[in-house]
Amino acid sequence: MQFLAYGAGTGTPGLYVSLTRGSEATIESMSNYNLNIPILIERGKLLFMDAKSVAVYGDTDTTINPSTIYSEIVNTVRKHAIKRLVIDSMSTLRFSIRDRRSEDEEVGRFIQNLKLLDVTTILLSEMIDPSIYATEQYACDGLIFHHNFMRGRSMVRAIQVIKMCGTAHDCEMRKLGFDEDGLFVAGKIV
Repeated sequence: MQFLAYGAGTGTPGLYVSLTRGSEATIESMSNYNLNIPILIERGKLLFMDAKSVAVYGDTDTTINPSTIYSEIVNTVRKHAIKRLVIDSMSTLRFSIRDRRSEDEEVGRFIQNLKLLDVTTILLSEMIDPSIYATEQYACDGLIFHHNFMRGRSMVRAIQVIKMCGTAHDCEMRKLGFDEDGLFVAGKIV
């Protein structure tokens, strides 16, 4: 969200696509940070799109899939000249694919089509085992891991750039923290 809010604050329209929580829950959870989200929404620089990912009992009109989500994204990107996009989450998108045999192909096609939009995109994805890569990790130009691990009796949060095409970077884990302005990155974890 910080990525979108920063861009929107500098005049670059952004779109947050929620496949699980919904925009109200996301806005509420971000209200503790100085991101000026209500103002950016009011100015039309920060937009939210909710996509139903889990059928509600009795509701027959809840089917989503990568193709329908992509179509909605394209319409919003074109209508509002969106230049920054966040999709939360790729794991949920995978669950929407009925034919498990074509899952990787569908995800790959979805990502390749997103690249045609000429929009800087962040795809959020849950990954329990960092040694097992999914299609989205291979197909994306950049890959950043958010780690949580125990050191002694304390939980440590870290961020690590695994790949970022066309950009020099190190692969060291760096301390990750949060304050009233949002996420910040500190020194290397030793």
